[in-house]
Amino acid sequence: MKVPFSELISPRLCLLCLFLHFTSIKSVKAQNVATRKLWKEEILITNLLEGYVKETRPVLNPNDAVPVFVKFTFVRVEGLDEATDSFTSSMFIVQMWQDPRLRWNKSEYGGIKTVRLPAKKLWIPDLVLYNVAHQDPHESLYEEMVTVTPDGGVVWVPTLRLSSTCPLDLTDFPYDVQTCPMVFGSWMHTAWEMNVSFISTAKSEMDVVLNEEDSAFLVHPHPQWELVNNRAKAKLSMKVYDCCPEPFTRITITVQLRRKPQFYRYLTIAPAVILGLLVSMIYLVPARGHDKTVFGLLLLICMTILMTIIQQAIPLNHGSLPKICSFYLGTMILTCISIVSSIIVSNVSVRGTRRRPLPSWIHSIFLGRYGLRRLLCIGDYGPLQNLYASELQPTAATHNMPIISEAGLREMEGEELLQHSSLDNDGNNGGGTGNNLIDKSTAANVAAIHRYVKFITGKMAADAAYRNVDQDWEELGRVIDRCLFIAFFILFIFTSSLLL
Repeated sequence: MKVPFSELISPRLCLLCLFLHFTSIKSVKAQNVATRKLWKEEILITNLLEGYVKETRPVLNPNDAVPVFVKFTFVRVEGLDEATDSFTSSMFIVQMWQDPRLRWNKSEYGGIKTVRLPAKKLWIPDLVLYNVAHQDPHESLYEEMVTVTPDGGVVWVPTLRLSSTCPLDLTDFPYDVQTCPMVFGSWMHTAWEMNVSFISTAKSEMDVVLNEEDSAFLVHPHPQWELVNNRAKAKLSMKVYDCCPEPFTRITITVQLRRKPQFYRYLTIAPAVILGLLVSMIYLVPARGHDKTVFGLLLLICMTILMTIIQQAIPLNHGSLPKICSFYLGTMILTCISIVSSIIVSNVSVRGTRRRPLPSWIHSIFLGRYGLRRLLCIGDYGPLQNLYASELQPTAATHNMPIISEAGLREMEGEELLQHSSLDNDGNNGGGTGNNLIDKSTAANVAAIHRYVKFITGKMAADAAYRNVDQDWEELGRVIDRCLFIAFFILFIFTSSLLL
């Protein structure tokens, strides 16, 4: 039996087919609408750029000036180069102006509110950096675009890495604050052709802020330099050049940068202060040894090493001389003077070995009761007590009288021998009895003992006098060392406070 085709198709299958049909129709309509909008933007961009001449200013009247509004924002301080006196930074320059040739009716182009156009195909303000140090070739990961609105408003935000000249003054290194001007202006257009002003302010000054916390991307601060108060000052002014009677608009951004001194404080300042303090300590070393000269030479070697370290931070061909370098040079000069003076004081201290007594006027000034020794609080001082000088020279060591020498003692011994021989001759010529001979022999022995005791006493008295002379010269060197220590310490404090 043959079954009709209508009975083979169930009602459910019919409903499913109808649902799929209507769904496909809606998707096709939506795709057509999106395609039409895409075509509208393409048509709009084509219409805007058709016949556009980027060399002409966007004004209806040739005598009118193009109002351009700008705003500068630092992205990062890249650094200062002491060798070339240049300041490098990355910054945004927001520029806004009106271009009547880029207007459109939103209703005619599907309600399009903004379009992006390549900056190289449009007229853009020719703001350039006047005091450029060196210009790197501009490289970008994408083509620079401008944003255009239906009323003809154009917004252009280029990201630039700029290097400007910056005369550095390194006198206060490493606590220096450098002021770097960045001068911007139009290269071709005068103020009558392009009127430049700041965004959202009618004043001729504005702050150029570096706000790393509010940045939309991660910005690493510079390890050595920081922007003072996290901002710079921008100022508008007019400049008339000899070539042209019309004024040119000039924007000067004054940037103040402070060096971070933590690294240099521990690498250059602290060692310099320690070595400068050790210069005066040379005079506390005893004068008789050779340690003073060795100590001073070690200080000179350390100063030379520190000078090589600081030379790596500051170029040799720079015009300004840092105070820290003057301090190093002054410390080296003081070290050389201290070595020479230590040699002189050491020679003064050993003059006692030549058995030359200290002059009385020097003794009274330096070692007297009211002399420099008492003022410097060195301590009590007195000559060694000579217990054996009463027989020979009771006042030789203290009154600068001639001190008996060993030759004098030998001469005295010879005189005693002559006296003894004369006594013997007298006894022999007398021809006395045996008792007389015994008495004479005893007297001779006593005389000999007296002679030798007197010689030994004189020798001990002379040695004590020599020791007193040595002590006087040594104490004189000690007082001179203490005076030089105080003088050099005061000079160190003065130079440190003045130069550091």
